[in-house]
Amino acid sequence: MGGGGQEAEVLVTIADNVDVDVEEVSSDSDFEPVVGKFGTGASGGGEDNGGNNANNNNKKDKDKKDKDKANKAATTSETLSFVFHDGELKTKLIFTIGFLAAIGNGLVYPAIAFIFAKSFTDIGSATSNGLDPIKRIAFWLMGIGVYALIIGTIQTMCFEICSYKGTNHLKKEWFYSLLRQDSSYFDVYNISGIANTLNPQSNKYRRGLGRKFGEGVQFFTTGVGGVVYALYAEWRVALVVLSFCPVIGFFAMNVVKLNQTKSERSAQAYSSAGSIAYSTVSGIKTVLSLNACTKIITEYKKATQHAFVIATGTLIKQGFVNGMMLGSFLIMYIILTLYGCYLIYIDVQNTGCDPSGGVTTNITCRSSGPDVFGAMLGIAFAAQGIGQVGTFLETFSTAKVAAGQALTSIRRIPGEGKSASEEIIYHVEDKKDKKKDNGNDDTNSVSSGRNSSIAFDESIETPKGRIKAILPPYEINSLSDKGLSPNPKDVQGNIQFNNVIFNYPTRPSHQILNGLSIQIKEGSTIAFVGPSGGGKSTIVKLLERFYDPINGTITLDGINIRDLNVKYLRGLLGYVGQEPQLFATTIAKNIEYGISKSSQSNSSGEEIQTQIENAAKLANAHDFIMSLPDQYETHVGDKGSQLSGGQKQRIAIARVLVGNPKILLLDEATSALDSQSELIVQEALENIISDKLNKRTTIIIAHRLSTIRNADTIAVVMGGVIVETGTHDELMSQDDTYYKKLVDTQSKAMAEGNGTNGMMKKNSIISSSGGPPPTSLSLLTKSESQLGFDRVPMKFHESGAQPLIVFRNVSFSYPTRPNKLILDRFKLKIYKGETIGLCGISGGGKSTVMGLIERFYDPNEGKVEYFGTNIQQINVKWYRDQIGYVGQEPILFDATIADNIAYGCDDDNDDGSKISREQIIEAAKQANAYDFIMNFPDNFDTMINGGSNTQLSGGQKQRIAIARAILKQPEILLLDEATSALDNESESIVQEALNKLMEDNNRTCIVIAHRLATIRNADRIAFIGDGRVKEIGSHDELMDKPKGFYKRLVEAQGRTASTLLLDGMLSSSSSTKKKTTTKKKGSKQLDDDEDNADEKSNNDDDGNDEKDELSAFNLARARKLASPDAFYLLAGALGALMAGSVFPSWGLLFAQTIDLLYVRIYACTDELLSTTIYDTCEDYWSYESDRMQDQSFTLSAYWAILVCVCVIGNMLTFWGFGNASERMNRRVRDWTFHSLIRQEVSFFDQRSVGKITSELQEDATRIQTFTGDPIRSLLIALSSVLTGLILSFIYMWPFALLAVACIPLMGFATNLEMKSMYGEDEGVETVKEETTSPSGIAVETLLNMGTVSALTMEEERFNMFKEALDNSDEHYIRDGFRQGVLAGLSMFIQQWINALQMYWGGWLLFNYSNQFGFNDFLTSNFAILFSLFGLGAAFQDIADRKETEKSAARIFSLLDRVSSIDPLSEEGKILDTSGDMPMKSQRTLSIKRKSSTKKMTKQQKRESSMEDVDE
Repeated sequence: MGGGGQEAEVLVTIADNVDVDVEEVSSDSDFEPVVGKFGTGASGGGEDNGGNNANNNNKKDKDKKDKDKANKAATTSETLSFVFHDGELKTKLIFTIGFLAAIGNGLVYPAIAFIFAKSFTDIGSATSNGLDPIKRIAFWLMGIGVYALIIGTIQTMCFEICSYKGTNHLKKEWFYSLLRQDSSYFDVYNISGIANTLNPQSNKYRRGLGRKFGEGVQFFTTGVGGVVYALYAEWRVALVVLSFCPVIGFFAMNVVKLNQTKSERSAQAYSSAGSIAYSTVSGIKTVLSLNACTKIITEYKKATQHAFVIATGTLIKQGFVNGMMLGSFLIMYIILTLYGCYLIYIDVQNTGCDPSGGVTTNITCRSSGPDVFGAMLGIAFAAQGIGQVGTFLETFSTAKVAAGQALTSIRRIPGEGKSASEEIIYHVEDKKDKKKDNGNDDTNSVSSGRNSSIAFDESIETPKGRIKAILPPYEINSLSDKGLSPNPKDVQGNIQFNNVIFNYPTRPSHQILNGLSIQIKEGSTIAFVGPSGGGKSTIVKLLERFYDPINGTITLDGINIRDLNVKYLRGLLGYVGQEPQLFATTIAKNIEYGISKSSQSNSSGEEIQTQIENAAKLANAHDFIMSLPDQYETHVGDKGSQLSGGQKQRIAIARVLVGNPKILLLDEATSALDSQSELIVQEALENIISDKLNKRTTIIIAHRLSTIRNADTIAVVMGGVIVETGTHDELMSQDDTYYKKLVDTQSKAMAEGNGTNGMMKKNSIISSSGGPPPTSLSLLTKSESQLGFDRVPMKFHESGAQPLIVFRNVSFSYPTRPNKLILDRFKLKIYKGETIGLCGISGGGKSTVMGLIERFYDPNEGKVEYFGTNIQQINVKWYRDQIGYVGQEPILFDATIADNIAYGCDDDNDDGSKISREQIIEAAKQANAYDFIMNFPDNFDTMINGGSNTQLSGGQKQRIAIARAILKQPEILLLDEATSALDNESESIVQEALNKLMEDNNRTCIVIAHRLATIRNADRIAFIGDGRVKEIGSHDELMDKPKGFYKRLVEAQGRTASTLLLDGMLSSSSSTKKKTTTKKKGSKQLDDDEDNADEKSNNDDDGNDEKDELSAFNLARARKLASPDAFYLLAGALGALMAGSVFPSWGLLFAQTIDLLYVRIYACTDELLSTTIYDTCEDYWSYESDRMQDQSFTLSAYWAILVCVCVIGNMLTFWGFGNASERMNRRVRDWTFHSLIRQEVSFFDQRSVGKITSELQEDATRIQTFTGDPIRSLLIALSSVLTGLILSFIYMWPFALLAVACIPLMGFATNLEMKSMYGEDEGVETVKEETTSPSGIAVETLLNMGTVSALTMEEERFNMFKEALDNSDEHYIRDGFRQGVLAGLSMFIQQWINALQMYWGGWLLFNYSNQFGFNDFLTSNFAILFSLFGLGAAFQDIADRKETEKSAARIFSLLDRVSSIDPLSEEGKILDTSGDMPMKSQRTLSIKRKSSTKKMTKQQKRESSMEDVDE
């Protein structure tokens, strides 16, 4: 115990002081503060921003010091504290046993050094001394094998058990501490980073405290024991060899590092290409609509080329390091041979002593062969051991960083330490930050503060630096029992804000509330309105006590809410936001989360279910829930993905209502919904607000003022203060109030469609030709379903305009839902220069019409014509150039603003000239985007990060997308809900830009809108429902129809709307759905828009597709992929043969060295002199001494040659196979991406974005192994083993036969040892956790922390996490035992085989001394033994063959797949659209959907898929 304690103290000291690059060991951690010394800034701004949404906008500060502080490692005692957390004697005992076992295991190699050093003396004298000494050695080796197996098993099992317990404690404490943090903490620290860090960092902690910790103790003991034994055996040799050990350790550490980070390096090298692939696939419709395929492919090739340069740039270094790692050991033998032999032959020359120690008649040399050899082995084993201590320290340092990250939140306790006062966080400037920290935003944009970390750079300058955040004192603990908790029945609901001042922690200089004061009476309804950034949502956050005011007070019934228990306070509040967050469980469970735990404990299961159903009825959710196959037990999917927006919102409302809150908070609860869903949800909310039996205080925030007209009080918030209050009528009766101006603006938009907009201008131009009214009412006698096809607007008829787009009996269903018919014999004519609005209830087919016009899909039956030609006969690329598209959520790319605007124009004008900056600027001006762009420091050269585009607000992104459409100058403009997700001010600006686009009389505009005011002035409005045109005409004509669909929809959006108005529309749609929807558990209810067809269905075709993909594998074709790299393969093969020959050559020279060290010098007697040529003893001694000296020089030269061969061979191997492998990797990625991007949209609908992109990355990586590791490993192994076998058979064939029989076992054992000694690829953790796993629960909880806090679910989520964690690894003891057995098995097998071979070799020498000598045995033994080291090293990381074949099959299947709508195809017509085409009288053709798997030969498929793909 004492020794173990001292050794532990030494290890702890080393671990605490080791200088490991924390940035490197924690490079995959996303746990970084958003701002200050730990990051580069985030926003807490906007009125609803400083909260958690800002967290996604942190930039990584690469400053080394800041990074170290962000990832401050725990001390060793702190790290181990989680293991001994519970203070159990049992855990301490297990740890102590494991520690002692590791020490005992570490002494195995010094013991082997001692036995081996003595064994060769006994074997050499076997002919004279018999086999007894050899038997004794064999038994010793067998005993060591058994001992190593037992002690190794105990060691690994004990540490794995301890690491499991420690990791569980760390996870629980970490997660629990995160649940109690306030919102300020998550503003400063990236919540998404923490969520995605908790599991991988915990795994690193477990790795550092498990088997690796035991190996650290073991190898440290080996290092110390080896040095001690070497000094004991021959201190002079030991010191000389020891001086070279740092070189060995240096190269060994580098090899370990390279091996362990292999996958990470590969992932990093191709991360840019992967990012392009991900953004392309996730925005495939945008890419296709912009005709940007060629540009994207070019960018992808640049990225793969860049990755290729990075990946191949270190190949020579890798080869050199690997070669020198072995070479350094060989150099050690040179030192041993020269210096060790020098000591021996000097002794021989002076005294005539015997170096071998086996001549009993002669004295043994002071520096004997066994002593020199033992010292060499001791130092060699010590060098290996110390090298592995470095590996342990690196792994343990990673564990310490993980523990440090956990302790950041664990030690943040209210009122203690740093948490008791505010913490100022400074920002350190970085060039990279300056470049990124640019731009300005619309100060009135909702997204401005929430999404932009660059919108306001209002940092405070101080002598210590620039302040980027002030973390307030930690006082809000949602899991604390402290605080007042009055009886909820006594709560009245009187709320008072008194001179409240507040700013978000991440924007200390930007005050959101500036002395805000207001009283909210019990049971009343108050609505807050005002410009974005005024402070409306901040009021709600402060009332929820997500934050505390800087100054001022907030009281509830006269009690300062700071004095109330946090959980109690939030239990009184019911919050419904714009984007409800549901959890991945059943509908019933989601609603049940709103019931307090005390109520649940006092209620039966039936009573709880009754409460759930009553709440659902109040929220207008019960009916749709009961229509689901599993009703309340229906799983909603991840984030509620299996439900529509309206359904999710109603469930969220039910979740709030089931808790019967005293105060209801509604923050833009309907703004993101379509008209139908909004009406249903709004009616539910109004019913709740007007409930006389449960009168509650209600606070509403709304941009749509029609939803708050009946509020008791309307308060206008501007600049952080209340500037106006009153009822609707009171505020409207006053002159020049902000509220009145806002109401008038919205009313005007509703009544007049924004006045003289683009549509009206276009109408006036056409009407000036003297044409009659737009449509003829005589056509109303025709069938409603035929109107869209036959009805001709009279003004276009009179002016001679021809139909530009014609739908002829089009029937269509999405490939993912073949049984759900979206369009049913759909007919519609759209005229050149016409603006047509499409409206209708969700799921009717509006967006599908857009998709068919873009030719994202082809009809099942019927056809779509453009200029009188079936669009399936037109060249896809040319056709899409005629179309401009602006959707609800525009996708921008990782490029400058200028490049984004020019995206898809191929940088060329029609005349071949380049797109100029002037054209880009003009497009920006027309899109109302120029001013905000010029506010950025780099204006048009400002970089945009793709994906979330967090530097820009929604309005800014939308205007850039409009500029992109303007620059394209399209014949057809498609506007799909282009403004529905924007606030009033942003919508007004964007709508103005759209109006400019629609002013062009030559441009045909097709508009989808939920807000009908935006299309009321269209030439025609088509109401689409059940896949057909139900009504078509102008706004006035459709409003004249007493019970028209359009009229009812318009009235549904009015102030007196009721769901009764939708009855006809809903019933029609519902009946269709019942006929066509297959009921499946968890299937998506189709009451939202048909564009949600992108939701993937689990149909049987998925399995068939996978089978088809796997059947595409062809081994010959896979190998043929490598044919362009023959030169590199040849160079690699040459290097592999050289590298492989090193091991048996090593064994040969090792045998010769031992033979030299153990040379037998007999006593100089008269009898000896009489039988030899020597005259004197001095002559005899001089001769033998000179012979040893010459041999030592010769052997040293051979060792030096072997070092060169080793280094050159490895360099050639890595360079040759590395280049061949990476060239094919690049080639396959380019081919695959090229083939991928030309697939039709339905291909992407049937596969998830993650699946496509991850397989693209992984498959390309795996398939490169056909040129890389397998060939390299095979050649090294063959070269090594065959050379070794040949040498072994030549020198002692009977021994070689036994060695051949032992090869499989020995290869297995050496492979295990190599993985332990030199590390194995730890890969990149990319496994997506299930939502029911501990990691899944943690991620889901933390990413929805606002919802969790509002519903006071912290304890419940922790209990779920704890239960899942306790059940996640039930067999950890068994697994630890298995790992322990494998760890000890290597040594067991090796030593038993060594024992067998020792005995067999000695037996052969004893019985066949006339045929075999000692040198024969040594050469035969070590030639085969060292060749097995080559075998083990070669097969350390061979890829799984089956997985590789699957990857190759998927790639071949994609390369062979012929797209039915190929955006890169040169086939198809290019029409002359300079003049009008005459009307064609044609029969409706029934055109079946083209199959994506045309009948072509494989060769034709390959040629087609490889068109225009460069090497």
